[in-house]
Amino acid sequence: MRMRIAIWTAATTMFMALTACAPDQGGDGASEGPGPLGPGVVATINDTPLPESLFRFYVLNGLQKPAEDLTDEERAGVIEDLVRVRLLADAAAERGLPDERTIAVELELQRLQLLARAAATRFLDENPPGEAELRALYEENLSRLMTNQYKARHILLATEDEAVSVIAALDEGGDFAELAMERSTGPTGPSGGDLGWFSAESMVEPFADAVRAMEDGSYSSEPVRTQFGWHVIMLEETREQQPPGLDAVRDELTRAVEQQKLEAYVQSLEDAAVIELR
Repeated sequence: MRMRIAIWTAATTMFMALTACAPDQGGDGASEGPGPLGPGVVATINDTPLPESLFRFYVLNGLQKPAEDLTDEERAGVIEDLVRVRLLADAAAERGLPDERTIAVELELQRLQLLARAAATRFLDENPPGEAELRALYEENLSRLMTNQYKARHILLATEDEAVSVIAALDEGGDFAELAMERSTGPTGPSGGDLGWFSAESMVEPFADAVRAMEDGSYSSEPVRTQFGWHVIMLEETREQQPPGLDAVRDELTRAVEQQKLEAYVQSLEDAAVIELR
């Protein structure tokens, strides 16, 4: 019995939350009968109908499957949960709880949030991003998507003095890869300090800034300090990374355009409204 109460309490909480935040279940939202909830009924409670649409909505969101897939036991359990929710809600109404300030405020806020989400969803359904809008945003951000990649080596050392000593050895004609194998404390030391190809954004900031400022074939004139130690860097080659095609970032572009359109829509509503702060 205690487990059944716990399950039902959780279901009640979920049911009340779903009425505020569940997504659209498809269709145009039109009523199939005289009221917005439709004519279908799965039970009556003190002569008050329990709508089939409410039952289906609860099943689809709570159990994540269509009502037609329920076993007889599951169907009976869902109806029992909804009956108990309705009985508690009716008891609350009889006691005048909806008229209490805190409850009335919470109900009103949930109503406003649900309607706002519905309005936003409907607006975007009716005003989807067009190909031209996606293309314009893509081209606007093309320069940001086109970044350089760098091929470099580095020698990691524990102290600045050691790094200065390595730079002096390089100035005297020392081989960078050999010095890395001999003196680097980092994991790339055995491979001559080879870092392969990377973007500056993938490196810590002081290291990235140093690489961006270097010319191909040059090495650090001064040690570069990061949280890992002191680095001597050699930039071997730079190449331009081609940006991803529009289709590769279509989902991100779609979300960005939707956000822009929705923001413009809300701003138009705000501009047309008479708002007085008190």
